Amino acid sequence: MVKILLIEDDLSIAESVCKGLKYAGYYCDHVMNGEDGANAVDKKNYDIILLDIMLPGVDGFELMRYISPRNISVIFLTAKSAVSDKVHGLKLGADDYITKPFEIIELLARIEAVLRRRNIGITEISYGDVLVNTLEHSVTL
Repeated sequence: MVKILLIEDDLSIAESVCKGLKYAGYYCDHVMNGEDGANAVDKKNYDIILLDIMLPGVDGFELMRYISPRNISVIFLTAKSAVSDKVHGLKLGADDYITKPFEIIELLARIEAVLRRRNIGITEISYGDVLVNTLEHSVTL
């Protein structure tokens, strides 16, 4: 199961996003500030982090610098809609940048796109008569 960490200080948004993610079949943890986000990243292996920028204490940009060397996919979810903020977030290493308000269906589509790019959650790949099973580490012709 794909594991997602949501770092969001607005509880109503967090509850809505986690509910949508769980309904779509994803595992979701939630923390409300940057420091707890860093601690969660240190304790558990996540496939994707959904990261707000305007967080109490450590902000999302600063936390992104901490997360970036760990090679975890990050999608910013933020009210900061200035082009300079978007460019800054992407240059820090984020895979995507979504501004609030957003629709959960768009978020799910963007998560799926990141998973496809990273080949996360894919257990079988076929090409012609060749089948590769990434869970079993096997190739069948």
